[in-house]
Amino acid sequence: MTKIIIVDDQAMVREGLRMILGMHEEIDIVGEAANGEELLALLKNNLPDVILMDIRMPVMNGIDTLKAVKETYPSVKVIILTTFNEDEYIFNGLKFGADGYILKDSNSKEIIKAIKAACEGNMLLHSQVSTKISKVLQSMEQASLVENRIKERLQNILTSREIEVVELVLQGKSNKQIGGALFLTEGTVKNYISRILDKLDLNNRTELVLYLQNHH
Repeated sequence: MTKIIIVDDQAMVREGLRMILGMHEEIDIVGEAANGEELLALLKNNLPDVILMDIRMPVMNGIDTLKAVKETYPSVKVIILTTFNEDEYIFNGLKFGADGYILKDSNSKEIIKAIKAACEGNMLLHSQVSTKISKVLQSMEQASLVENRIKERLQNILTSREIEVVELVLQGKSNKQIGGALFLTEGTVKNYISRILDKLDLNNRTELVLYLQNHH
Protein backbone atom coordinates (compact mmCIF):
# COMPACT_ATOMS: atom_id res chain seq x y z
CA MET A 1 0.00 0.00 0.00
CA THR A 2 1.43 3.40 -1.02
CA LYS A 3 0.62 6.24 1.36
CA ILE A 4 -0.05 9.56 -0.34
CA ILE A 5 -0.55 13.16 0.80
CA ILE A 6 -2.11 15.63 -1.66
CA VAL A 7 -1.07 19.28 -1.43
CA ASP A 8 -2.89 21.93 -3.46
CA ASP A 9 -4.49 25.23 -2.51
CA GLN A 10 -7.57 24.43 -4.64
CA ALA A 11 -10.05 22.16 -2.90
CA MET A 12 -11.43 21.03 -6.29
CA VAL A 13 -8.02 19.81 -7.44
CA ARG A 14 -7.50 17.90 -4.19
CA GLU A 15 -10.96 16.37 -4.50
CA GLY A 16 -10.35 15.38 -8.14
CA LEU A 17 -7.07 13.68 -7.27
CA ARG A 18 -8.62 11.96 -4.28
CA MET A 19 -11.38 10.53 -6.50
CA ILE A 20 -8.94 9.43 -9.21
CA LEU A 21 -6.54 7.79 -6.76
CA GLY A 22 -9.30 6.38 -4.57
CA MET A 23 -10.18 3.96 -7.40
CA HIS A 24 -6.83 2.21 -6.95
CA GLU A 25 -6.68 -0.27 -4.08
CA GLU A 26 -2.91 0.03 -3.71
CA ILE A 27 -3.18 3.77 -2.90
CA ASP A 28 -3.97 5.04 0.58
CA ILE A 29 -4.54 8.82 0.87
CA VAL A 30 -3.41 9.65 4.38
CA GLY A 31 -3.75 13.43 4.32
CA GLU A 32 -4.35 16.67 2.45
CA ALA A 33 -2.96 20.18 2.79
CA ALA A 34 -3.69 23.54 1.14
CA ASN A 35 -0.14 24.90 1.38
CA GLY A 36 3.40 24.08 2.47
CA GLU A 37 2.97 25.11 6.08
CA GLU A 38 -0.04 22.81 6.50
CA LEU A 39 1.93 19.97 4.90
CA LEU A 40 4.93 20.40 7.22
CA ALA A 41 2.59 20.36 10.22
CA LEU A 42 0.99 17.14 8.90
CA LEU A 43 4.35 15.44 8.33
CA LYS A 44 5.27 15.69 12.02
CA ASN A 45 2.77 12.90 12.80
CA ASN A 46 2.08 11.31 9.46
CA LEU A 47 4.82 10.39 7.00
CA PRO A 48 3.61 9.29 3.54
CA ASP A 49 5.55 7.46 0.85
CA VAL A 50 4.73 10.09 -1.76
CA ILE A 51 3.57 13.71 -1.72
CA LEU A 52 1.70 15.04 -4.77
CA MET A 53 2.21 18.79 -4.60
CA ASP A 54 1.24 21.87 -6.54
CA ILE A 55 4.02 24.36 -7.25
CA ARG A 56 2.05 27.60 -6.96
CA MET A 57 0.49 27.97 -3.52
CA PRO A 58 -0.06 30.84 -1.11
CA VAL A 59 1.63 31.00 2.34
CA MET A 60 4.45 28.64 1.30
CA ASN A 61 4.95 27.65 -2.33
CA GLY A 62 5.88 24.24 -3.70
CA ILE A 63 9.60 24.94 -4.20
CA ASP A 64 10.20 26.20 -0.64
CA THR A 65 8.15 23.27 0.66
CA LEU A 66 10.04 20.75 -1.50
CA LYS A 67 13.31 22.08 -0.12
CA ALA A 68 12.06 21.79 3.49
CA VAL A 69 10.64 18.28 2.96
CA LYS A 70 13.84 16.98 1.33
CA GLU A 71 16.02 18.42 4.08
CA THR A 72 13.95 16.91 6.90
CA TYR A 73 12.43 13.78 5.32
CA PRO A 74 14.78 12.74 2.49
CA SER A 75 13.11 9.35 2.04
CA VAL A 76 9.71 10.88 1.17
CA LYS A 77 9.14 11.16 -2.59
CA VAL A 78 7.73 14.43 -3.92
CA ILE A 79 5.95 14.62 -7.27
CA ILE A 80 5.24 18.10 -8.57
CA LEU A 81 1.91 18.96 -10.15
CA THR A 82 2.62 21.46 -12.88
CA THR A 83 1.25 23.37 -15.85
CA PHE A 84 3.28 24.42 -18.85
CA ASN A 85 4.22 28.02 -18.09
CA GLU A 86 6.34 27.37 -15.04
CA ASP A 87 9.90 27.10 -16.36
CA GLU A 88 11.67 28.61 -13.38
CA TYR A 89 9.67 26.46 -10.96
CA ILE A 90 10.42 23.31 -12.97
CA PHE A 91 14.15 24.06 -12.92
CA ASN A 92 14.18 24.83 -9.20
CA GLY A 93 12.17 21.66 -8.56
CA LEU A 94 14.89 19.63 -10.27
CA LYS A 95 17.57 21.47 -8.32
CA PHE A 96 15.93 20.71 -4.97
CA GLY A 97 15.25 17.05 -5.64
CA ALA A 98 11.73 16.62 -7.06
CA ASP A 99 11.03 12.94 -7.82
CA GLY A 100 8.74 13.54 -10.77
CA TYR A 101 6.41 15.94 -12.55
CA ILE A 102 2.86 15.40 -13.64
CA LEU A 103 0.68 17.75 -15.59
CA LYS A 104 -2.40 18.77 -13.65
CA ASP A 105 -4.69 17.32 -16.31
CA SER A 106 -2.98 13.89 -16.40
CA ASN A 107 -5.23 10.83 -16.36
CA SER A 108 -5.20 8.30 -13.53
CA LYS A 109 -2.92 5.87 -15.44
CA GLU A 110 -0.22 8.52 -15.85
CA ILE A 111 -0.47 9.59 -12.20
CA ILE A 112 -0.22 6.00 -10.92
CA LYS A 113 2.74 5.35 -13.24
CA ALA A 114 4.54 8.44 -11.91
CA ILE A 115 3.86 7.37 -8.29
CA LYS A 116 5.18 3.84 -8.93
CA ALA A 117 8.27 5.18 -10.72
CA ALA A 118 9.03 7.60 -7.85
CA CYS A 119 8.69 4.79 -5.30
CA GLU A 120 11.17 2.73 -7.31
CA GLY A 121 13.61 5.64 -7.40
CA ASN A 122 12.95 6.54 -11.03
CA MET A 123 11.64 9.77 -12.45
CA LEU A 124 8.84 9.40 -14.95
CA LEU A 125 8.35 12.48 -17.08
CA HIS A 126 5.48 13.16 -19.43
CA SER A 127 7.08 13.66 -22.86
CA GLN A 128 5.86 17.27 -23.04
CA VAL A 129 7.28 17.98 -19.60
CA SER A 130 10.66 16.39 -20.38
CA THR A 131 10.92 18.48 -23.58
CA LYS A 132 10.11 21.51 -21.45
CA ILE A 133 12.73 20.57 -18.86
CA SER A 134 15.50 20.16 -21.42
CA LYS A 135 14.60 23.58 -22.86
CA VAL A 136 14.60 25.06 -19.36
CA LEU A 137 18.04 23.60 -18.63
CA GLN A 138 19.39 24.98 -21.90
CA SER A 139 18.00 28.44 -21.22
CA MET A 140 19.36 28.32 -17.66
CA GLU A 141 22.81 27.43 -19.04
CA GLN A 142 22.60 30.34 -21.47
CA ALA A 143 21.44 32.65 -18.67
CA SER A 144 24.41 31.68 -16.50
CA LEU A 145 26.79 32.28 -19.44
CA VAL A 146 25.27 35.74 -19.88
CA GLU A 147 25.60 36.36 -16.14
CA ASN A 148 29.28 35.33 -16.20
CA ARG A 149 29.98 37.65 -19.11
CA ILE A 150 28.23 40.52 -17.34
CA LYS A 151 30.25 39.80 -14.18
CA GLU A 152 33.52 39.83 -16.14
CA ARG A 153 32.65 43.15 -17.80
CA LEU A 154 31.36 44.85 -14.68
CA GLN A 155 33.69 43.61 -11.97
CA ASN A 156 36.19 46.40 -12.68
CA ILE A 157 33.44 49.01 -12.28
CA LEU A 158 30.97 47.65 -9.72
CA THR A 159 31.32 46.00 -6.31
CA SER A 160 30.29 42.34 -5.97
CA ARG A 161 27.12 43.43 -4.11
CA GLU A 162 26.22 45.85 -6.92
CA ILE A 163 26.73 43.04 -9.44
CA GLU A 164 24.27 40.87 -7.45
CA VAL A 165 21.72 43.72 -7.62
CA VAL A 166 22.35 44.11 -11.37
CA GLU A 167 21.75 40.39 -12.01
CA LEU A 168 18.39 40.55 -10.23
CA VAL A 169 17.42 43.70 -12.17
CA LEU A 170 18.18 41.77 -15.35
CA GLN A 171 15.83 39.00 -14.19
CA GLY A 172 13.04 41.59 -14.03
CA LYS A 173 12.82 41.68 -10.23
CA SER A 174 11.32 44.71 -8.47
CA ASN A 175 13.22 46.62 -5.75
CA LYS A 176 11.09 44.84 -3.17
CA GLN A 177 11.92 41.39 -4.63
CA ILE A 178 15.63 42.29 -4.86
CA GLY A 179 15.53 43.39 -1.23
CA GLY A 180 13.89 40.09 -0.26
CA ALA A 181 16.48 38.04 -2.16
CA LEU A 182 19.47 39.92 -0.73
CA PHE A 183 18.04 40.67 2.74
CA LEU A 184 18.14 44.43 2.14
CA THR A 185 15.52 47.13 2.68
CA GLU A 186 13.80 48.59 -0.37
CA GLY A 187 15.51 51.93 0.37
CA THR A 188 18.96 50.31 0.36
CA VAL A 189 18.20 48.64 -2.99
CA LYS A 190 17.18 52.05 -4.42
CA ASN A 191 20.49 53.51 -3.21
CA TYR A 192 22.42 50.66 -4.83
CA ILE A 193 20.60 51.18 -8.14
CA SER A 194 21.28 54.95 -8.03
CA ARG A 195 25.00 54.26 -7.45
CA ILE A 196 25.06 51.68 -10.28
CA LEU A 197 23.39 54.16 -12.68
CA ASP A 198 25.94 56.84 -11.70
CA LYS A 199 28.90 54.52 -12.25
CA LEU A 200 27.62 53.38 -15.65
CA ASP A 201 26.52 56.91 -16.63
CA LEU A 202 22.88 55.86 -17.16
CA ASN A 203 19.66 57.70 -16.31
CA ASN A 204 17.16 55.02 -15.29
CA ARG A 205 16.38 51.32 -14.83
CA THR A 206 15.23 50.83 -18.44
CA GLU A 207 18.55 52.16 -19.74
CA LEU A 208 20.31 49.83 -17.28
CA VAL A 209 18.46 46.76 -18.61
CA LEU A 210 19.17 47.76 -22.23
CA TYR A 211 22.82 48.39 -21.35
CA LEU A 212 23.11 44.94 -19.72
CA GLN A 213 21.40 43.17 -22.61
CA ASN A 214 23.69 44.86 -25.15
CA HIS A 215 26.90 44.24 -23.21
CA HIS A 216 27.04 40.48 -22.91
